[in-house]
Amino acid sequence: MPQIGYSRRPVALGRAGLVASAHPLASLTGVDVLKSGGSVADAAVAVNAVLAVTQPNNCGVGGDLFCLYYDAATQRVHFLNGAGRSGSRAGLDELNRRGLSSLPTLGPATVSVPGCTRAWAMLLERFGTRSLWELLRPAIHYAEHGFPMTSIVSQAIAELAPANPDPEWQRIFRPDGRVPALGEVFCQPDLARSLRDLAADGPDIFYTGCVGQAIASRLESDGFLTSQDLAAHSGEWGEPITTTYRGHTIYQTPPPTQGLAALLTFNLLEGFPPARHALHSVEHLHLLIEMVKLAYADRDRWIGDPAHARVPVASLLDKEYAAERRKDFDAKKAGTYRAGEPEGDTTGFVIADGRGNMITVIQSLFSAFGSGVVPPGTGVVLQNRGRHFSLEPGHPSVFAARKRPFHTLITSIVTRDERPVVGVSTMGGNGQAMFHAQVLTNVLDYGLDMQEAIERPRFLIGAFLPGEVADTLHIESRVGPRVLSGLAKKGHNVKAAPELFYKAGHAQGVALREGTLMGGADPRGDGVALGF
Repeated sequence: MPQIGYSRRPVALGRAGLVASAHPLASLTGVDVLKSGGSVADAAVAVNAVLAVTQPNNCGVGGDLFCLYYDAATQRVHFLNGAGRSGSRAGLDELNRRGLSSLPTLGPATVSVPGCTRAWAMLLERFGTRSLWELLRPAIHYAEHGFPMTSIVSQAIAELAPANPDPEWQRIFRPDGRVPALGEVFCQPDLARSLRDLAADGPDIFYTGCVGQAIASRLESDGFLTSQDLAAHSGEWGEPITTTYRGHTIYQTPPPTQGLAALLTFNLLEGFPPARHALHSVEHLHLLIEMVKLAYADRDRWIGDPAHARVPVASLLDKEYAAERRKDFDAKKAGTYRAGEPEGDTTGFVIADGRGNMITVIQSLFSAFGSGVVPPGTGVVLQNRGRHFSLEPGHPSVFAARKRPFHTLITSIVTRDERPVVGVSTMGGNGQAMFHAQVLTNVLDYGLDMQEAIERPRFLIGAFLPGEVADTLHIESRVGPRVLSGLAKKGHNVKAAPELFYKAGHAQGVALREGTLMGGADPRGDGVALGF
């Protein structure tokens, strides 16, 4: 297969275990847990905790979590919904009473209940073998004694600092009034103390204990959450949603996540085999882009919290529905279906062992540093998931009390003959479903190894800079000028992106071939895949 102008990392290989995560220290921690006999669930909690320290802009214990877990013993894929709900004071009437015409992007009003730590406990209760105290020890160490600051986190601090009025966030992330530089050892003693309390006393400290009380106190005057909302929180085990694709079964996270959009894309693609076109040719990319746009149009119309709205999952995933939707595709020109606006900072990781178990996790604060709110003394940055509700009355995801918002967070497991063959997870906000589709089709249709599938050029549809139209097609310039001009001739609003575009997601993945674990990590970020 010819290269497209980039230097590839080697694919990570292993037989007994493999961890692909967004930070080297997290991947090392996960490998240590697996090598010491821990389960993939044990490793997942330890990896996520280290990421919460080393990627505080993308994830943390103040955010939400979803995961898919393939249990080799039963050959079943389990879905864990670790998302929190809106506060009991949330609603359109209350928003109007406060004189707000829209939901803010920062501050206490954007905070929903953080579900991450409860999800960790639920995951360990069902599939873990180690104590929370043992698994959080590495994260506590890096929070207390520090880790070398990365350029991505340093830049995220610099970008948010002028807009974020929260004094506690400023104190922690701009010590001495400046942004920590690349390589500088960065310590978070308050977060270390919260993690130590969590390890000793369990997740209740985030809902009824000292951290929960600090959260409720900070949000009391201008948030929508109350102490009762925190105390009432629970996660849920449930069933993933699935579709079939060329002999494979693709598992995804169900509503209120956008996993449905990824499955809709594959149902649409099934009628137009991508592999008949050269990889990343004009024809191949036009097909992928148009299928994604059709899937996102349905996503934006239908997805909400299924506890509060009817989400017709079975009808949308019906193969006959996909056949009908394909009739809107024009091979000669771009359509005008609406896709989402790209936003959001997240972390995704995949862990597999030699016994056939696999976990794919997605965990997030939503925007960079979430709400920007840190309850004093906790070191915990709270998410801003609440900003993603719709203000349109009657919409499935309309802003209301005790309701899970629409989630861009998704994660994938692909099986063949009821055994896992690929697991993928990536950050990237609204772009996640289109990134999953691109990485997975690289593996399933073109036979690329996991690392190359992740590194190959990607596109992102949406507006995130002033003056851009909603269907702006950001595409990494490595595809070449001929492809860029060919897509423009078909009517796409093409904008050449950097060769490795940060906004095009940071994917991590593991594939299994003939008993060998093959891992990939995204060069767009700081990720590393390690196997043994």
